[in-house]
Amino acid sequence: MSQKPETLLWKRLKEKIPSNWYTVRIENRFGGGVPDVYACAESVPFWIELKTTKTNRVLVSSHQIAWHYANHRAGGVSFFLVSPLFSSNLYLFDGEHGQLLLEHGLTANGSGTVVPCAWSGDDYSGLFDYMLESGRGRVGVSGSGTVHP
Repeated sequence: MSQKPETLLWKRLKEKIPSNWYTVRIENRFGGGVPDVYACAESVPFWIELKTTKTNRVLVSSHQIAWHYANHRAGGVSFFLVSPLFSSNLYLFDGEHGQLLLEHGLTANGSGTVVPCAWSGDDYSGLFDYMLESGRGRVGVSGSGTVHP
């Protein structure tokens, strides 16, 4: 049996994740919008929703949009990591942009609206640094893993 594209994306990602990061793949068969991966690195917790697409359209459920938005409003950190099957590039979006990602996908629409892409590349360089630094800035953790006063 062949593996789903999202499972293959997870396997590729897992091979590249720094060894000192704690990650758990969440197998949620009941919906609710909980992201696919929980990660914690240097006292910074965050979530990653894995998405693959055959086109520029990114399918994000209303539950996922609501979960990421509520998490963002509460001060949490989450991302959508999108892998187009027609390209080796990956695209990272902050979780608060789930609705925009559903509406506009990976390209601008006729009005020129583009979803703010936080990071993109094909070799993972800078991806993990971005997630960690973004998380530090959002949850108030310094580089040493101590909480800011």
